[in-house]
This record gives sequence, C-alpha cells and structure tokens, in this order.
Amino acid sequence: MTRSIRRVLLVSILALFMHSCATNPQKEVPTVEIGTPVTYESANGERFVARYGSLSDGTLHFIKLKMPNGREYTLPQTVSGSGTRYTDDREIVWWEHRGTVRVDVRGAGGKRVTEYSDLKLLHGK
Repeated sequence: MTRSIRRVLLVSILALFMHSCATNPQKEVPTVEIGTPVTYESANGERFVARYGSLSDGTLHFIKLKMPNGREYTLPQTVSGSGTRYTDDREIVWWEHRGTVRVDVRGAGGKRVTEYSDLKLLHGK
C-alpha cells in the first residue's frame, strides 16, 4: 500500500470517528442490576440458586447460577422459541418454560443432554 493510500485511509477513519463523536454524544455507562437469590429444587432434592440480572439500559439480561455441585456460571439470555433461555453456548443451558426449569449440559461427544428437568421454584422471584 502506498503512502498516499494509507494517508487517505487514515484521514477517512479519523473523519468518521470525529463525525461519530459529534453526532452521538457520550451516553451514560449502563450499570448492572441484579436481583435477590431465587432457589429451585430438583425431584431428588438438589438445589440451584439463581440471581437474575440485567444492564440498566436493557441491552443485556443474564443469570448468575450456582449448581448443586458448587460450580457457578454467568449465562446471558439468548433467543428462544418459547420460554426464557440462558446459555454460554459451551457447557450449559438453563431453560425456563411454563413454570419449570430444564438444565442441559454438554455430554460425551459434545452433544447436549438434559441433566435436570422439571426444577421447581422453592422461593424468590
């Protein structure tokens, strides 16, 4: 790339940046809002603790989840055909639908399997 082309690109990028700053004044930085713990229980008595959160501007909703084995996850809300789905798209899916929760995990061979189904709300929310 020649010097003149680099110079034109640099000036163009700088002009776009300056235009963006002038037309989009600084907005407030969103804060994190997180709710009180909510407890769910499996049929065999294992307990899950969830804390639902979001950014103050509504651009992100998430769940902080503590599993019965002590592992903790922070899972963003993702698109769902029905119900509310939170996942890291690697290890775990927390799926709320019609008053119950299902937990899917990555099993052998990378395939998702339902590890817990029909978790019931004990208290919270």
